[in-house]
Order: sequence, then structure tokens, then C-alpha cells
Amino acid sequence: METIPKSECEKIGFFRKTHGVHGEVVLEFEEHFEFSVEEAERFFVELDGLLVPFFIEEEGLRFRSAKAAIVKFEDVESEQYAKRLIGQSAWLYQTEIVDEPEEHASLLIGYSLFDEQLGEIGPIEEVDDFAGNIVLTVNRKGEELLVPFNDEILVALDEEKKTITLKLPEGLTEV
Repeated sequence: METIPKSECEKIGFFRKTHGVHGEVVLEFEEHFEFSVEEAERFFVELDGLLVPFFIEEEGLRFRSAKAAIVKFEDVESEQYAKRLIGQSAWLYQTEIVDEPEEHASLLIGYSLFDEQLGEIGPIEEVDDFAGNIVLTVNRKGEELLVPFNDEILVALDEEKKTITLKLPEGLTEV
């Protein structure tokens, strides 16, 4: 049997406690590993100095927060078995560590915003994400205009010309 070298892995967190009586455990991890945890199919658990793979059941991962998840492993069917994992470190291969996805909307800074009816509105100076709601800050004739952005109002995006055309809500540009 081949062992998993720790030098190729990164510790992402630990198992804090059991959850329920069917073998689920609570995994606590650093917030920057959230996307790695979300993509994981298994974690390595350090047992007796060796990294042992534990595979996550299908639909066996539920996030409690950005730093904790409830995990149900295959073949871990009881609270008693799950207790063996408590306090143990969870590891992933370094190649499985996922960086936070790039905010694609922030790439719109510097684009010119157009409305399909009114024409040019102005340049996009900032892009903010308020709990998943994207808001563009546009310079409209020296005034700051906040424009909500989502796929439903997107008419066209021209990366070459650096323009974006939206179907803006009625009355939005009347300040």
C-alpha cells in the first residue's frame, strides 16, 4: 500500500465534533479554503501519523458558514465511528487547493456603460458586490450613479470596444 506524502498535501482544517448519530462530522477550516472544500471529493485524515482518504458521500457536504461544514463520509455510519475523527486534521493535495474565483464583474472597470434606449451613460469607475448583488458606480456627467447589474438586464458586452449595454430600469438615470 502506498502512503500519501504530507509534503504534497496541505492541512486545511480539523474535525471539531460529531453531528447527529449517523456518522456526520463538523469540519472547521480557514475561510480561504472554502472553495477547496466545496470542490473536494474526499479529505485525507491524519490517523496514526498517516494520511488516510475518506470519501464524501454524494450530497454529503453542507456548509454551516464560510468556515464550517457538515461532512458525511462513505462507510462512516455511526456516531461512535465518527468520534475517531474528532480532533484530527483534514488535508487536501496542494494541487486541489482552489483560489477564490476571480470577480469577473470587477473587469468592467473602465468600460463605457450604455443604455439601450438612452445611449451612453458614462464610464464605470467601481464595481461592488453587496451580498451577491453587483452594483456599478458610473460617472454620469460628473455625478456618481449607482447601477444594479445582473444578467437579466445585460443587452450586449463588447470586450474589444470596452462597452457594455444594459436595459436600465426606468427612471434610474434621472437624479
